[in-house]
Amino acid sequence: MSTPIPLVVSLRSSRGAGDVTVDLRDLVMRWTDPGGYASCTVSLDRPLTLQPAEIAYYGQLVVSDARTGCVVWDGRLEDPGRSAGRDGQVWDLAAVGGQAHTRDRTVPLIYVDQPMRFDRVRNNTPGANDSVTEDPGGTTKDALVMQYPQGLGITTGSRIQVRYSDVARAGQKLALIGYSWDAGGADAGMLIQALASTGGGTADTPRSAAMTAAGEAYATRVVGTHWTNGRDTLDFHYVRNSGGAATIANDLMWVSVMDVVVVAMRYNANATEKTSGYTSTVLASEVVADLLGRLLPAYDGAGAAVATTTYPIDQLAYPDGISADRVLDDLMALESGHTWRVWERNDAGRFRFEWTPVPSSVRYEADVLDGYDSQGSADGLYNAVSVRWRDSSGGIRTTTRTATVPILDAAGLTRTGSIDLGTDAGSAAAAQRAGDRWLAERQYPANAGRLRIARPVLDVQTGRMVQPWEIRPGLIRVRGVLPRPDGLNGVSRDGVTIFRIVSSEYRASDASATLELDSFARTTPRLIANLTRRMVPTRRR
Repeated sequence: MSTPIPLVVSLRSSRGAGDVTVDLRDLVMRWTDPGGYASCTVSLDRPLTLQPAEIAYYGQLVVSDARTGCVVWDGRLEDPGRSAGRDGQVWDLAAVGGQAHTRDRTVPLIYVDQPMRFDRVRNNTPGANDSVTEDPGGTTKDALVMQYPQGLGITTGSRIQVRYSDVARAGQKLALIGYSWDAGGADAGMLIQALASTGGGTADTPRSAAMTAAGEAYATRVVGTHWTNGRDTLDFHYVRNSGGAATIANDLMWVSVMDVVVVAMRYNANATEKTSGYTSTVLASEVVADLLGRLLPAYDGAGAAVATTTYPIDQLAYPDGISADRVLDDLMALESGHTWRVWERNDAGRFRFEWTPVPSSVRYEADVLDGYDSQGSADGLYNAVSVRWRDSSGGIRTTTRTATVPILDAAGLTRTGSIDLGTDAGSAAAAQRAGDRWLAERQYPANAGRLRIARPVLDVQTGRMVQPWEIRPGLIRVRGVLPRPDGLNGVSRDGVTIFRIVSSEYRASDASATLELDSFARTTPRLIANLTRRMVPTRRR
């Protein structure tokens, strides 16, 4: 039996290719937002005694529209299952869309770090010490404090040296460093230095100054201007450069290094190295471009649509390893107005990727004639949230944010949700932003649910009627959900008659698409997946 609708299913492997539409028993394909093409299952009436050349692990499965030739689903085959029973011999093929590529690699990544963890490299003067503690200069900031205590004998060449190596351990390179410092007194023979080196070997000195009680204000140094491209390790030195032997007269021979920022070099979306234009923060759109150029070669990075964002992220570091999909989750927590999707492959075999603002205007007009059920309830309302994050020293921190929710306030209730930024390092500013945005989406009860579409609907964007399998992410106005004056006159998402389509599952057997509106259905697999994402590994000490 073949499908009665104008869809064509084709398979391709290294051994062959073929159109299998004539053997099709059923077809189910799904996309999600965020994510794009997610999964596709195909049942074929074929004998099990032969191994078709076009069916192979990681082969290509493409569904296209026979009327236009446009691809409506594209992905890779992962499970070519087979079965036999009363209904005959069947090949059950399961494929995943291009979004699965974001989970193919887990690697350490450093984008911007405010480290308070350093390795002692050399202390050639017994009795000298270094520690991370509160700045003795009275700023109340956490600082790297290096000190020669009272009574200690020093000479030219006496040195305290500590190192930050997370960029090197991640296989990346230094792009920018920044810090301020103060000291307990003045001594022209004592230098405070920052060195950028290659694995602790060949080094440049981007910043050096003689010890003074006034210290120095925050300043940055960048690759190409202050050190040679390729340096991956940052050392801080407190060294006696001149003056010969001496005995420390008091406990004021200390230096305090504060506000340390390290930015690693990034890639452009086309996989070329970005060698200039760095600041002490990073934008979500710049991180997306780096993921495309660094970790996602199956995507068309050069042709990707990456919308520029504006929020300056001051801490984003994953020294214990992370996959691209989890980085994207973190970025969307900070830039909740953006989403990402992966669609069909181009002629070069690379998937089309987009990082884009979430839909803000109605694209589709529909009704409830084919079926609708609502999961909306007040259970989704919260007026407080606890945000879990890791600070720059690796410690677990919690930030609580609150908001006004009229329904809960009227009932005298406080409902506190929880979210996990998921990063191995975060900041108070990022936690506050993520919490506020999370609460903003939970101030009013949404009339979310699932809508079945089994007939053409109007696509306002293209001005034509589209089939259920052609529906893509956007806002949909649904008539017949909750009649009220002016309820159908809105143009933006309101959770009453206008919804954001977050997924679509099209089934060929009944020629209908089931759309999930505003939120994903609460299924057991999804709950397990969300729980797994929150399991953050113990940080290296």
